[in-house]
Amino acid sequence: MILASLVLAATGGLNFPPPGDYRYTAAMSGQNVGSWTVTVTRNAADTEIDETSSASVMGMQLSATAMLTLGADLAPTKYSGSYRTPTQALTVSAELTPASATVVDAVTSRPKQVTLAANTRHFVVIEPGLLAGLFVLPAQLDSWKDSSVTWITPATGQTQSLTTNAQAPLTRPAGVPAADAVLSIDRPIAVTIWYDPATYAPDEISVPSQSAVLTRVK
Repeated sequence: MILASLVLAATGGLNFPPPGDYRYTAAMSGQNVGSWTVTVTRNAADTEIDETSSASVMGMQLSATAMLTLGADLAPTKYSGSYRTPTQALTVSAELTPASATVVDAVTSRPKQVTLAANTRHFVVIEPGLLAGLFVLPAQLDSWKDSSVTWITPATGQTQSLTTNAQAPLTRPAGVPAADAVLSIDRPIAVTIWYDPATYAPDEISVPSQSAVLTRVK
């Protein structure tokens, strides 16, 4: 009983994917384009999400590494990313407090101050095309009970309001476990995340506008 209490105190009693490696394959328009790996490590102070990805899109070789750090309440505190294309090597970063963030984007490479959008209480850090921010989103939103948060895109330094859709998709994709729960995002882009309700680990993430699907390899 004492040990269980200490564990709950260290983790804040929050549900989150257990430490370990989570591997995904990516497809666009039904064609495999690459692989993504997320590694979760956790201690009493914070949780670290390390991501690596490699893809071939329209004949271009793309790769990325990213690190996302979350505080005890799962709010992001730090992000760093390194992205490679055939012609560029880009780096971005973000340092966050509960109410503001300093972002160094890939366009200007200069620090930019951003604040929470109106009627939101939390930031999330999501880089389109990468996984780390979407991987942690089901656990974050369930913990915070927020239907809208401020989405930071590190590559551009922009912020937008992320809003969810309470109406679940009518069709469960083939291969998604029958017990999975679903998180449906309306804005700024439509995203559907099917995840294990016991661990909050995503099993499938789909972005219809890009005909893109990430599927967990088990």
